[in-house]
Amino acid sequence: MMKSVFFGVVAITVAILSIYQETAQAQEQTGATDNYQWDSVDDQCLAALHRQINKEFDASIIYLKYAAYFAQEKINLPGFEKFFFHAAAEEREHGIKLIEYALMRGKAPVDKHFKLNYDHEVPTVTTGESALETALQKEVEVTRSIRGVIKACEDGSNDFHLADYLTGEYLDEQHKGQRELAEKIATLKKMKKSAPKLGEFLFDKNHM
Repeated sequence: MMKSVFFGVVAITVAILSIYQETAQAQEQTGATDNYQWDSVDDQCLAALHRQINKEFDASIIYLKYAAYFAQEKINLPGFEKFFFHAAAEEREHGIKLIEYALMRGKAPVDKHFKLNYDHEVPTVTTGESALETALQKEVEVTRSIRGVIKACEDGSNDFHLADYLTGEYLDEQHKGQRELAEKIATLKKMKKSAPKLGEFLFDKNHM
């Protein structure tokens, strides 16, 4: 039931983003623009923010795929399944919060280049360890991207409000998340040394 609700929310989010994108494209084609401007965001800063929104939703899709993988009856690792569903929900929430920020600043929530990436394939032989390592790599990539947004905003019109928002709200959570993943990987490696399958099973039950 929870999985159905979650996928339903994802579908609704994608639909809303598509409507926003189509509206923005229509306005661009017809030349429709507002005749006033009550807030200002540097172009390169806004472009970086839009790219980050896309990255957050792309990360959510990747985690959804890993959650579905571990939910299969032949894999049946509910701890990993729960962890990746939660991670997917967090990334989706991050994307929505950035959309809300863009709207607060009077800007479009997404740009004409917004497109979700469904290309990532979960390898046929995936272990809990390899999945966590992939997640850590993805979090490092997202963290690096957030820093890129901050730099773009500082180098342009020095949009300190957005830079401060990302530094305090996002980077702190990113670094804590990376530390958590690194700890889980280290613990799982230790538990798998003598009995890989049993170690993974116990780790799933007790540490996820």
